Amino acid sequence: MRAPALLTAVTALLCGACAPVAELTPCERAVLAVEACTGAPVDEAPYSLACDPAEASHASELMAEIEAHGCEGEAAPVLGKADLFCAGGRWDPLGLCDNPPPLGEEPSGEPTRYPIVLAHGFNTTVDNFWRFHDDIVDSLEADGHVVVAGDVPAFNTPAVRAEALASQVDALIEAGHERVNLVCFSMGGVDCRYLVSPGGLCAEPGRCDGYDYGERVASVTLISAPNRGTAVADVVVEALEVGDAAGIGSDVRRVLEMIGVGASHLYGQGGADVAVVAALTALSERGMAELNETLVDHPDVAYQSWASASYPAGVGLYGWRDRLEEACEGRVLTHDYERDVMFIGFVPIAPIVGHGTELRPHDGIATVESARWGEFRGCIPADHLDVVGQIDDFRPNRRTGWDYVRFYRNLAFDLAARGH
Repeated sequence: MRAPALLTAVTALLCGACAPVAELTPCERAVLAVEACTGAPVDEAPYSLACDPAEASHASELMAEIEAHGCEGEAAPVLGKADLFCAGGRWDPLGLCDNPPPLGEEPSGEPTRYPIVLAHGFNTTVDNFWRFHDDIVDSLEADGHVVVAGDVPAFNTPAVRAEALASQVDALIEAGHERVNLVCFSMGGVDCRYLVSPGGLCAEPGRCDGYDYGERVASVTLISAPNRGTAVADVVVEALEVGDAAGIGSDVRRVLEMIGVGASHLYGQGGADVAVVAALTALSERGMAELNETLVDHPDVAYQSWASASYPAGVGLYGWRDRLEEACEGRVLTHDYERDVMFIGFVPIAPIVGHGTELRPHDGIATVESARWGEFRGCIPADHLDVVGQIDDFRPNRRTGWDYVRFYRNLAFDLAARGH
């Protein structure tokens, strides 16, 4: 792999919100202008990656209308401004006018029997950009569910992260709750499986005296979790451990240092509660193949999973629909198979994650195949950040109808209907 592509892979994994972006096209500049004017994000707008002359011309018209009509006072309301742009039913390459209804049923039901613990992913805390969006927690609580935002080390192994998660589960049990529901995003899914598996946390000598977490956890819901690893982690780990003539290994270290991950953090030396290489090794396809040999599912816990799929610039290639149908086992939550536009920071690593010419459906980090586990519920049109409503996604998505809050509300009510 060429050095620039590898550096982009590292940046996307460790600093997704600040991943490098290409110079803006006229279409992208128009989108930013509309966002600034209306206050309504349109970052999923289905313009082409190249922004062809016709699209560029229309984008210029939109920007001229903004300049002519202004964005303050009586002209400010979002819906009024959208009506202005869409007047006359003209061609709409920026996707401002044809908004599909939100995906999924109207949420309704009873609160869950057990509390919900939201387990976050790699490079995440309870307050950074890859966390479960605050709207998710607030909406679940408004529906009557007891919700805890799990908090584990951002960069460490599933064993270390599961230990931290265990303390939060234990606190709920000690507070009088019989069991808990784990809803686990990305690497959080691996942490949850490690916590609950007889071959995981309780396999450590003396760790679980007279009990196991199958008694304390009722269900594990895995959301876009790399249960079989992600190829981009294999690439980064190899570069860190081996390097090459181009000096990629040292370049990767510089990227890590730029975001505050020093040499002692890479391997957890000096008592640092950070072990980036160990975490990435566990998330690699090679590492997860080894870990899955011991992480058997607990027989008393209900496991289910959801996968997500997205496409660079929203463009699907070479029979993409057939591949998606096959990978998703025919279960796709969609309006007419409208494709999600992948976050631009994931685009350079998309060929790595999708295994090159195999074009495996994925969300920018995890393939659909890797995310399937237990009872597979299906695929959603979202990239790896969209899945948890980041970065400050518009809802519902103007292209696909994906609504992250609606999804988690339905998920929680479904857990309740299943007796959890």
